[in-house]
Amino acid sequence: MLTPLFLYFRIKSRSVIQSAIMHGTLNATFGLSIMMVGGGNDLTTGMTGLPGFIALVVVLFIIYGYDNRISGERIMSGKMSQG
Repeated sequence: MLTPLFLYFRIKSRSVIQSAIMHGTLNATFGLSIMMVGGGNDLTTGMTGLPGFIALVVVLFIIYGYDNRISGERIMSGKMSQG
C-alpha cells in the first residue's frame, strides 16, 4: 500500500531522492509504534497492522482527490505508459 504513495511523489518530484528519503524515514521510525504501544501484536499496531492500513488508505484517497481536483499536473488519472 506504500507503493502508490512512493510512486506519486517520485513522479511529482521527478527524482528518486524524495522516495528514498520517505523510505528511510519509514524504516527509521517503524519500530517506535511497536515499542511505545503496550500490548497488542504486529497485526494490531504500527504501519503493518490495521491502523496503518487504514491511515494509508485515507492518505491515498486524499492524494487522489488532490491530484484530480487541485493539482495542475494530473498523475493518477492517466495511464502509466503515458508518463
